[in-house]
Amino acid sequence: MQNRYIIISPVRNEAEFIETTIQSVINQTIRPVKYILVNDGSTDGTDKIIDDYVQKYDWILTVARPPKEHSPGGGVVDAFYDGYRLISDNEWDFVIKLDGDLKFGSDYFERLLILFDMNPKLGMASGRTFQYRNGKLVPDIMPEDHVRGPAKMYRKECWNDIGGLRKVLGWDTLDELQAQVLGWETRNYKDMVLIHYKPIGFKQKKIVKREIKAGERQYYLGYLPLFAISRGFYRMLQKPYLVAGLLNIYGFTLASVRRGERIADQDIIQHLRNKQAERLTFKRKLLN
Repeated sequence: MQNRYIIISPVRNEAEFIETTIQSVINQTIRPVKYILVNDGSTDGTDKIIDDYVQKYDWILTVARPPKEHSPGGGVVDAFYDGYRLISDNEWDFVIKLDGDLKFGSDYFERLLILFDMNPKLGMASGRTFQYRNGKLVPDIMPEDHVRGPAKMYRKECWNDIGGLRKVLGWDTLDELQAQVLGWETRNYKDMVLIHYKPIGFKQKKIVKREIKAGERQYYLGYLPLFAISRGFYRMLQKPYLVAGLLNIYGFTLASVRRGERIADQDIIQHLRNKQAERLTFKRKLLN
């Protein structure tokens, strides 16, 4: 079984949770070859916590980036690649992009490695993210073939086929669409718990910009208009009620009217639209 893996974590202002994530990695039954923490301009003491662990463990490394305004999509990819430059091609079989606000079991990566070994066509995978809501741990609702951005594990061959990560809005959907078009399978496993302390959109003060960008991202990826609108209505049922869904739809509509940028690969767009059409007609599970 191939079991050499490297973790790269772009983190910004994660002082509250980063130690929990680092401890989850340290306690793994199969340890990573390297764990690279990219401090992306933190100002809350995250760097000091990371430095303490770098001093204790020679396989934990850090990269410091200067403070700058956060750029949705592209910023996290830039930070990831600053860490990626520290690894050589011959020392890993899998690479993981991991957020700094997660907690998971000590056998998490061992179980994923076994699943990759059992299925040679599995190119990208993760556990299922869970959040605390009203004191209860609740799974995020998502299609089975979606691997969410907070924790993505890539097989090297799949990584090379898709050309790594693109610096675009929706990078964490585009990568799996590329992989699927090329014949790779992508999966999240709901029996493998990833506790996510700061879900997407945690900073409520940026809600307007965030939700409009979500709609623009859907246009960029080539969403079916009916699916984008349906998703907006579904988003209205989530906090902040009504507003988020309306902003999603507004962002998608605005990008459509302006004929904004869209991915050039028509095979990817068609693949995505086929999946969305199946979900709209209940031929494929929309959520699970």
